[in-house]
Amino acid sequence: MDFILPFSQAETLLREEIKNIKECGYFDYKSKNPSFSISDYLENKGIMLGLLIARTKTEERVVLKAFSGALSSSYIVEGFTPPCFSVNAFEEVVSEYDSKLHCYTDRIEMGEEDLIPTRRLLSNECLEKIKELYTFYTINGKIKFSDIKNLNYTTGMGDCATIKLLSYCFKKGFTPISLAEIFFGHDSDTRKDGNLYPPCDEKCKPLIKYLFNIDLLYSDDDIAIINKDAGLLSTPGRGEDKWDSASVRIKALFPDAPELPSCHRLDMDTSGIMVFAKTEKAKREISMQFESRKTEKVYEALLRGVLTKESGTINLPMRLDVDNRPYQIVDFEKGKSALTDYKRVRIEVLNNEKVSRVLFYPHTGRTHQIRVHAASGLKLPIVGDRLYGTRKEFERLCLHARSLSFYHPTTGEKLTFTSSPEF
Repeated sequence: MDFILPFSQAETLLREEIKNIKECGYFDYKSKNPSFSISDYLENKGIMLGLLIARTKTEERVVLKAFSGALSSSYIVEGFTPPCFSVNAFEEVVSEYDSKLHCYTDRIEMGEEDLIPTRRLLSNECLEKIKELYTFYTINGKIKFSDIKNLNYTTGMGDCATIKLLSYCFKKGFTPISLAEIFFGHDSDTRKDGNLYPPCDEKCKPLIKYLFNIDLLYSDDDIAIINKDAGLLSTPGRGEDKWDSASVRIKALFPDAPELPSCHRLDMDTSGIMVFAKTEKAKREISMQFESRKTEKVYEALLRGVLTKESGTINLPMRLDVDNRPYQIVDFEKGKSALTDYKRVRIEVLNNEKVSRVLFYPHTGRTHQIRVHAASGLKLPIVGDRLYGTRKEFERLCLHARSLSFYHPTTGEKLTFTSSPEF
């Protein structure tokens, strides 16, 4: 399940739009511009069409439409949201480089292969100028490609219908409600006419994280699933400097969600899967599953040193060290039961020292349970654990909530969400 917003309402409207398009034979079925005939798309190629239902600040509903890339070589089409760049500026850059690139291509094809590196440099220079033309509006501002660190850029990134719709939505100060994308036209190897598709992993997902200000993996009418970054609080702490958190960001994205939508927590330094409720009923249902231990959790960690055993169980009761908060300690007399299974994945080398990659399966949910069990039970603290081990310069806590399983609060279906760690 990769749908980042509820899609049923938007899908219904989008299918009606596609029906109108097919009946009249034009994408802009109101003005019927011959340039936007659908015949070529039905016979030779296809295109993703998207529709977003949003809510204005005055509680009015608006419907936005978009297409991926260009439509019949046009980026501006009446009735569709514009691209995330100035078309005039784009055409100026293309005009500046187009003839030069064609000239080099012709000469290379004539046998001057020594010009290939020169043409490649010129092409990359053109691409960089085009990338700088893009501006994406986010839930709390705007960004450019250059603002995103370690982005694995691919050609066409920023041109998908979903990105156009969300950027325009946030530019206008709207709240996104429902989103759908349907493929229109001649079937391809990966797309079929009339099929509904979630945002693509290659071009959309890397940008959506920045548009939403959170790594949203899935949401429907009841729940939202995120991949929390290390260093981000799960819920607000005391003081203005600790207000920013995953809960606050989810509430900003989904204003109708409960005031505190989190159903559980991860330590600030721990990354990984979290579930949030978008209704009070969902929050009660999911919170009860955590309390009654009906959820299933898998964590992945790097331990400093070599774990000799392949698997086992750690059974060490824990409690808060009241004289050294938030430190937790093992206490066989006053501690609460804490049970964790573990499985060694492999031994690796990190920064010239041996570390053990381990999966943990906690049966209880005590504060810092895996961190304490690793340090006190296995005698191998987690890499980067400043409380129960050591954190070297540039290290992070190498603990990630890899998988979470629970039952959907409305349908009762068992759901499992996973994400891989960055370490």
